[in-house]
Amino acid sequence: MSDPPFSENERRLLRCLLRFYREIGPGATPALKGLDEETGLERWEISEAVSVLRAKRLIEYWELQPAVRLTPEGLLAVLLLQDEGGD
Repeated sequence: MSDPPFSENERRLLRCLLRFYREIGPGATPALKGLDEETGLERWEISEAVSVLRAKRLIEYWELQPAVRLTPEGLLAVLLLQDEGGD
């Protein structure tokens, strides 16, 4: 099985969400507001990355806050990225 290709912005967001996962736990659901500082991305770049990763079912999205978190598939994908030396 080959890994799905990720843009640099998608990789940055996945890695950021992995840091939250490791620090807080599987329920870590950071708000989108503030992720720009955490990832070093502009808000529009985060929005694009969220849309793509959500379509791939690698993150879950809550519109109320708005907030995101890794799905089990997203966790596997970001761990595979790290194993490939992508971190």
